[in-house]
Amino acid sequence: MQAPGQGRFLLTGASGWFGRTALWEYEQRYGPEALRSEVVAFASRAKTIDFGSPHGAIPALPLDSIGSIEEPRGLLHLAFLTRDQLEHLDVNSYIAANRQITSHVEQLIRQYPRLPIITTSSGAAAALDQGQQDLNNNPYASLKQEEERLWRKLADGRMALVFRVYAASGRFLKSPKLFALGDFVDKAVKGNTIVINSRRPVLRSYVHVGTLMQLCWALLRQPLPPGFQQIDACTDSLSLTELAEVISKMWGLPTPQYEVDQSLSPDRYVADGKGFADLLQRYQLRTPDLEEQIRETASCFQ
Repeated sequence: MQAPGQGRFLLTGASGWFGRTALWEYEQRYGPEALRSEVVAFASRAKTIDFGSPHGAIPALPLDSIGSIEEPRGLLHLAFLTRDQLEHLDVNSYIAANRQITSHVEQLIRQYPRLPIITTSSGAAAALDQGQQDLNNNPYASLKQEEERLWRKLADGRMALVFRVYAASGRFLKSPKLFALGDFVDKAVKGNTIVINSRRPVLRSYVHVGTLMQLCWALLRQPLPPGFQQIDACTDSLSLTELAEVISKMWGLPTPQYEVDQSLSPDRYVADGKGFADLLQRYQLRTPDLEEQIRETASCFQ
């Protein structure tokens, strides 16, 4: 008898923004029956996940049961406590919770040394590339780097990819007030003038989460040759003033209000998207243009 999950893809963090998008995109591309027969979803606990499908929600298993799945086909690891969870947890609890997540996943990928694996990291980890880890003062970035090192360490004999995400757009955006794009779109939908408070120029690189998830699934279905790759996931780099102007024009709002001093050192959270663009071309995937991304993000507020 075939064990539950055998030959299927494993998705962790299925109830989060990226996880729900991954479910949505798999169903859109491969169909509702394929999603429910080919993907095993995991969350922090057993639950039902509503991802906006007309075919209904899907069940998710608790993450600590992931090791019970026999002979999986690939892993898309999206489980992680985001930075904003530090508002509710002390640093030590936050560190312990994320390391527990990583531990469950590590046991699985050690058990299957040829299993193709993909995870998402953060542009925040890039700031530590040339410096020392600062676990207590920057636990989110430091722990993301720990997972990146794990992927590199366990890459022999398998495709092991890390996508570093800087800023993102798309459906299922959580806590929009935490992100400039979400804040701007929220104001636009309500018909309010967009206000930028920063005096410094602010630059961001965006990726459409739906496109990223499409690419992850395509890579797991047709893996690259074995080895580790770390890729910056981004397609559109622009300043927040440019972003505010685009959104204001789309909704017919007044000119955004800001007093940016171009002589000040910019707040740069940007990357080179060439490697990501090359993979999109290789797998014949198209990313929506910026206005399409913004309109999809706006669906979170309507």
